Amino acid sequence: MSTTLSIPQAALDMGIELDFISDPEDWSDFGLMDLNEESSTPEEAAALREFVQAYNTPNALDAEETARKLMSLNEDHVPCDGDWDKGERIAYLLWDVGIEMAQHQVAILVLVDAAMALPRLDATPEQEVRFGAEKLERWRTMEDFWDVWETRWIRYYEWRYHRRSPDTEYPAYPRANAFVAHHLMLHPPDFYYTSELSTAFARMTMTLEKGYGLDDGIALGSCEAQAAVLKIATDIHGMIPFLVIAGDIMYRYTDRDLISRRFAEAHQENHQHNTSEYWLWLWSSSSERSLWKEEKGDGHEWLTRERWAFWKKRLLWMSEQTELKQRTRDEAIMLVQVMTEIEGRGA
Repeated sequence: MSTTLSIPQAALDMGIELDFISDPEDWSDFGLMDLNEESSTPEEAAALREFVQAYNTPNALDAEETARKLMSLNEDHVPCDGDWDKGERIAYLLWDVGIEMAQHQVAILVLVDAAMALPRLDATPEQEVRFGAEKLERWRTMEDFWDVWETRWIRYYEWRYHRRSPDTEYPAYPRANAFVAHHLMLHPPDFYYTSELSTAFARMTMTLEKGYGLDDGIALGSCEAQAAVLKIATDIHGMIPFLVIAGDIMYRYTDRDLISRRFAEAHQENHQHNTSEYWLWLWSSSSERSLWKEEKGDGHEWLTRERWAFWKKRLLWMSEQTELKQRTRDEAIMLVQVMTEIEGRGA
């Protein structure tokens, strides 16, 4: 699926702060789990670097071959003793590079897919005995990467309001959101319960369905109002990757009939969390106060086109609030334009 927007690459740049992203000469610190431990090996860093830098160019490297090389145990030194293992080391290497150099996120996800498709890892008979079939299979399926993916994203979300300075947000949060959105783009869900899709919608509801106190008439200049301004700036900034990268996919799931069919299919397939009751609980618990429910008076609406229109209205409202940062207002109106363009293309 193409996600090319006439709106701009600049729109995405705003969301993941490419102005601050470089491609350093030294990758030796990427994947460092502990200052007292060894980071990724030179062979691992070189294999990843060669692949991501050549990705989507005429000199692109084969993903399967690179994955085999990256995950190979046939190195001169394989520091897998004690608490260290190949899977964790690769997991932190891939995640760190994806956050520090977000321009390589898609290439990293393609490489992860290729590694998961390998029938087995390159290992000597001695290594197979030493590490055991269970650990080798965990490494091959990239289980450690997905564990790091989940725990780091949650950490960045919890720290999203921490700042380098009053005017600089925590940059890892929008970049992690871009990572999630890129995965959603590469793997469009067949069902609405895909974790990346639920994450994207949760960011929308928690940003656009709460008032941050400004709707309650907090006096301008108060500490509460200033805190609200900073929170809105962070949350709007962090939302950009979801709409710019995966907005078409999200829009597909704002359809009442489609969702009803998915609920029915979910009950038939007996998925643990695939029930309307679970999703109503999830969305009702995602915010202390829901402006959407206050306006509609209906807690049983899910992800309808009407709700999408409500989000646009909230963004327009934010774009008109002079007490907000100018960048926040600019981003809000840009997101309205993105949503309008997505609507024009259809689901």
